[in-house]
Amino acid sequence: MPLAAAQSWQLTPSVSLLSTLTSNVNLLPSDERRSDWVNQITPGLAFSGKSAHASLTGSVALPVLVYARTSENNYVAPQVNLNGTLEAIDKLFYIDTSANVSQQYANPFGARPTDLSSATQNRYTSQVYTVSPYFKGEPRDGLHYELRQTSTWSNATNVAGGNASGIAGNRSYMSEVKADLAQDPRPGGWRVTYDRSDLRYTGDGVQPGFDRETTQTAQAALAWRPDPTLEGSVLGGYEDNDFFATHESGAIYGGSIEWRPDSRTSLNAHASHRFFGASYDISFDHHTPLTVWSIKATRDLSTYPQQIGTLPAGSDVAALLNGLFSSRVSDPTLRQSLVNQVMAERGLPQTLGSAVALYAQQITLAETESATFGILGARNTVFVNGYRSRNQPVPGTPSDVLTPLFTTLLDNTQVGANVVWTHNLAANLSAALSGGWSRTTQNGGEFQSATNNGSTTLYTANWTLTQALTALTSILGGLRYQDSHSDVSASYREYAVFVGITHRFR
Repeated sequence: MPLAAAQSWQLTPSVSLLSTLTSNVNLLPSDERRSDWVNQITPGLAFSGKSAHASLTGSVALPVLVYARTSENNYVAPQVNLNGTLEAIDKLFYIDTSANVSQQYANPFGARPTDLSSATQNRYTSQVYTVSPYFKGEPRDGLHYELRQTSTWSNATNVAGGNASGIAGNRSYMSEVKADLAQDPRPGGWRVTYDRSDLRYTGDGVQPGFDRETTQTAQAALAWRPDPTLEGSVLGGYEDNDFFATHESGAIYGGSIEWRPDSRTSLNAHASHRFFGASYDISFDHHTPLTVWSIKATRDLSTYPQQIGTLPAGSDVAALLNGLFSSRVSDPTLRQSLVNQVMAERGLPQTLGSAVALYAQQITLAETESATFGILGARNTVFVNGYRSRNQPVPGTPSDVLTPLFTTLLDNTQVGANVVWTHNLAANLSAALSGGWSRTTQNGGEFQSATNNGSTTLYTANWTLTQALTALTSILGGLRYQDSHSDVSASYREYAVFVGITHRFR
């Protein structure tokens, strides 16, 4: 059993070994490809804990990869996902913290392997850390206030001896101050908010005069709640933005609807007009005892820390299962333990395929849509998702301030779809089959040029057989295939066979 104490801690250490034979270790065209034998050992720790005034959840893993023929590819790929909250002063002052260290891809047109064993200079280690102190309270019944300052640091570092398209070593810092005062609708209510973000960029690739951006918004809203399940509002405000190549300001106006007919269903739709046109954030979530549905669409200004700090909507399998089990297990610590157990027993991936988070040291206009469906049966589990992500420079940015590389990275559309099916063949034996398709295309418009209007299409397939030897130990084996066609970067094809073992410690 996980470690238990008065503070309700659960710790699950683990170690795994994965051995892979690949036909194309560096993901190069067929006339340049090399085969290799790759061994990956991954010590890890998943944990969650909660006391009267603090909580901490997350996981840490340290995959170490050793290559038999291409030792220059040897590297360590740290993975960290931590979230903590401290109630420093009872019912008044709080501090939220998070740390996210992950392996990401610099160029959405470049190689995007489905496994760490594939070596590519397009991969880099992303680090995003946040500290967010805030005051929060309810001075009288129905009246709420929150004053929050959030500091976010991001950094990109090399892996596998490559420079990840020139982004490694670049850093950014964002300071956001947000004030919020609201009166609950009974049935009428109101809210006023102020939000200011200051961004600073440093690194070898940052030019003088292109290292600072500031955004500010002030809004007021009137809300109406005709019954406990439905709430609507109208809003108005003003924004003032200093981007490194343009200044944009103007009025904001719009509205929102929130509908929660029961504990299993929610709809949130927020839309407004801003200097770049329509801005919206729409989400629909529904779950039954066996199924989970998620549909999301957004269009707004975005930064790299905002993109990487949270997984794209619908791609986090653990979060989807957590929602599915929320009506069965009320305690979040026990529910997370159940999620981890189900994922291990059924060989489910941590995430489904999603768009590449663009490491752009500037604010961009991001438009995303995603839909996910999952079903958890007695012997079968199915997850299906699709997504679309369009990124553009901020409207009004002069085209001559962007290099051809930045034009390619910042002005493109990514679409994709994935399916994962697992089947319990016996009490301790399960098979998993997954397939994916994605396509990245250069957008048209004022940033279109003759050198960056291409596309990259990637097909992936994976079959895995998992056998539980004991309650804590399992072995697996499988086959992998990936095929990339591109007129922007190198095309490649890879076949691989792998075997592995995982042990969790009590």
